[in-house]
Amino acid sequence: MAVNYAERLEAFRKSDTERDALVAQVLADYEELKSKVDEITDDYRNEKQVASSSDFAVVLIDGDGAIFSDYLYGMGRDGGAEVAHQLHTEVQRHLKAIYPDSNVDDWNIVVQVVLNLGGLATKLQGCGIVMNSNEVLAFARSFGLAQLIFSFIDVGGGKERADHKLREHLRLYLRIAQCKHVFFAPCHDNGYLPVLESYRREHGSRITLIETRPAEPGFVEVGLSRIQMPRIFRSDNLPGGPVKAMPNVMLDTATNLISAPLGSSWATVGKNGASTKTISIAPKKTATRKFILVNTYDERIDIELPRTDPAAETRFVKRAETFGKLCNSYHLMGRCERGEYCDYYHGEKVAGGEKLVLMHKARSLSCPSKYTCREAICPYGHHCKFGKMCYLDRCFFADTHSMDLEAAKKVYEDGSEEWLPAYLEKAR
Repeated sequence: MAVNYAERLEAFRKSDTERDALVAQVLADYEELKSKVDEITDDYRNEKQVASSSDFAVVLIDGDGAIFSDYLYGMGRDGGAEVAHQLHTEVQRHLKAIYPDSNVDDWNIVVQVVLNLGGLATKLQGCGIVMNSNEVLAFARSFGLAQLIFSFIDVGGGKERADHKLREHLRLYLRIAQCKHVFFAPCHDNGYLPVLESYRREHGSRITLIETRPAEPGFVEVGLSRIQMPRIFRSDNLPGGPVKAMPNVMLDTATNLISAPLGSSWATVGKNGASTKTISIAPKKTATRKFILVNTYDERIDIELPRTDPAAETRFVKRAETFGKLCNSYHLMGRCERGEYCDYYHGEKVAGGEKLVLMHKARSLSCPSKYTCREAICPYGHHCKFGKMCYLDRCFFADTHSMDLEAAKKVYEDGSEEWLPAYLEKAR
């Protein structure tokens, strides 16, 4: 039988074509799948990077029982900023020890102090730790401004209010994957033990108790890690005893009259050697209350200074050439803590136009507290006066360029606040 080689050759060619087509299809499918895998891998890496950049730790403090140290509350608003700094430093140090393989420097640290703020302020005043309860309000405000995700949460009176809020916050944060660790300060109150016991097995490695006063036995038995921060928290209860009356911030009018000098506006009445009484018939003068301006975020806004007089500038320069640079604290605030050891000139205090020149010079220097400063007579600058429109290559106030520079309130020395009518009218 004759073999038809031509037909067989054609069959082989057809088979080769089908094989090549199959291989080409396999390669195309492989490339498509590889592209999808690469895309999914990139998405996963991006999600992982985003998730890790959102990692944070939280500190929950029962502020009614875990009391900050006396010296911190005694510092008023400066103490609020100081304790915020110390807390952030201590918590970050402990996080590095707990998670040595993680870059905890990139983690946010959230601090929430839950308390009856008014009750604590009254108690601290009664114990003589603060002179005025408004100092505690200034402390709390400064605490939140020093670290923008730190806050005092005032729940008012009633013990269960703080307890309930802290329990709910603990439950919430432990459910968030990005919340890597919770520091909890409840060791003075056995009422928290059932809650901690319920979280011990599943979340125990993520919880650290902050022991302020010596922990009750139940907190030791629950088996969670415990740390102490002796410089930050009191190690014992506030002393008991009656609460002192709140001192009057404003001077009593009668006190002003008694200390005033005698003059033509006084009538003196005396008879038969009787004790002399003085009665003022002059109009009563109300002392001007010092204040600062703040925006709606409680950030200090500098009051604009008038323009300087060229003649005063010339006199000021001559004075500086003769005596040296003037001390801002002495000439503008009326006091200098360095006294005779100060490197700058004291002497006769400048006044009028020359004082305004010095005020402008001092305003160009950055206050260490920036916009959190509450010193009414602070002569230094608290933000960039140009705000977002500043184009200086090196601005001492660069971190304040995004501030809202619209004044909304007056804040007086005693801590009281007053909304500006112009702002309220505009906000309507």
